[in-house]
Amino acid sequence: TSGTEARPKGVPRSHNHWTIAGIACADAAKLQPGDAVLNPFPLVNMAAIGGCFMPWLLTGGTLVQHHPFDLPVFLKQLVGEKIAYTVAPPAVLTLLLKEEKLMASLDFSAVRSIGSGSAPLSPWMVKMWQEQYGLPIVNIFGSNEGTCLISGPDDVPDPEERAQFFPRFGVAGFKWPARVADAIETKLVDIQTGAEITEAGRPGELFIKGATLFSGYFRAGDGGGPVDAIDDDGFFHTGDVFEIAGPENRYYRFVERAKDIIIRGGMNISPGEIDGLLAGLPAIKEAAVVGYPDPVMGERICVVAVSAEGAKPTLDDIRAHLMKSDIAAYKLPERLEFAEALPRNPLGKVLRRELRMLIGG
Repeated sequence: TSGTEARPKGVPRSHNHWTIAGIACADAAKLQPGDAVLNPFPLVNMAAIGGCFMPWLLTGGTLVQHHPFDLPVFLKQLVGEKIAYTVAPPAVLTLLLKEEKLMASLDFSAVRSIGSGSAPLSPWMVKMWQEQYGLPIVNIFGSNEGTCLISGPDDVPDPEERAQFFPRFGVAGFKWPARVADAIETKLVDIQTGAEITEAGRPGELFIKGATLFSGYFRAGDGGGPVDAIDDDGFFHTGDVFEIAGPENRYYRFVERAKDIIIRGGMNISPGEIDGLLAGLPAIKEAAVVGYPDPVMGERICVVAVSAEGAKPTLDDIRAHLMKSDIAAYKLPERLEFAEALPRNPLGKVLRRELRMLIGG
């Protein structure tokens, strides 16, 4: 595992698990036989193996390697190698949209789609890529343990919905084009009571079982991970909080890792929701929010921002931008700190524990 919250854990996997993950990505990306795939990640994690390596094996094209990540080289490969599909962190895709001169100089004619994940996607970013450049962004939610939710343009055609929602794979009453939908079973469970959640708007932990899942952590119970991560019914307790959302309750919406939820005055706040809205602010190159202790409210919200060149946004600027999206007042940040760059792991995930250290929270 990536260790964004705690000590990394060993996750034994077999080629059978990875084959299903590869099918899921190949379907969502609409890969065709002979397509070229650009892999920007080291071949030691699920983003590379399940997201690029296995789709390449299944379609029999060309695999182009790229690591460590270097944006100019990445773009040169994307264009020069006639790449049909690649995966890029949401921060990179957002950054590119704000470099209009650079984008105008690039030929994306061979690219069919781009995968992204590791953090919530901005609806603005996904919409802009599709409307301005004709490229659907595939929203990928995965883990080394085998959690496999993926939103492709066939399953979720609307780009803004695709940025926020994942199909409720394996839930009775819903059919999806994606083949992985028939290989897994998912449900939401109330964190406090353990009761299954079937109504919209009520957060709960995602449980998943099926062909993509591992069978337990390496040396579980001996410093290697919890022994009860998989229950007696075969469901993996992901630790990820979702809610049922969207038209006809067809989708899951990611809320947050249970450990990252900000609790302000008894209200649960998803940092990822605010991160995604901040991506559309031109004065900010990238930003993330984190909770910090408060004796009255329990926690308050701090924005850690990297300013765009020549810009210096204020807290009032940020709050005004967020209010345009009609978010609840209790979700508005009350502190602003600046950084040269956000701390990220090799997959591009923001390390919120390091953000807390940065702001002294």
